[in-house]
Amino acid sequence: MDLTQELCHRVTIQSKTVTYDENNHETETWAEFKKLWAKVEFLSVKDAINAKASGSLTTARLKLRKRSDITTEMRVLWDGYTFQIVSPPKPDNENGKIYMTLELAVME
Repeated sequence: MDLTQELCHRVTIQSKTVTYDENNHETETWAEFKKLWAKVEFLSVKDAINAKASGSLTTARLKLRKRSDITTEMRVLWDGYTFQIVSPPKPDNENGKIYMTLELAVME
């Protein structure tokens, strides 16, 4: 399958920003970092059970074009869900230069 057809979900990557008010109280807010085309896939029941048994929080995977500016300090918004990025990017199986996969956990 062509990668451009496979990356059919529009996701928003957000980064955390910290601001301080006049009393020097810290406030964390989320700001849009990038909107990207990606593929969001929830784990199968079998994979979810195995992940939970091993202590993993992963509930979904996000596949997107390889980039170096997305970290586990960010989060992903898609289709009403808010996901925490729970792992560093994993390279593709071809040559590691086309796309990457992030493991996600639904945030409460």
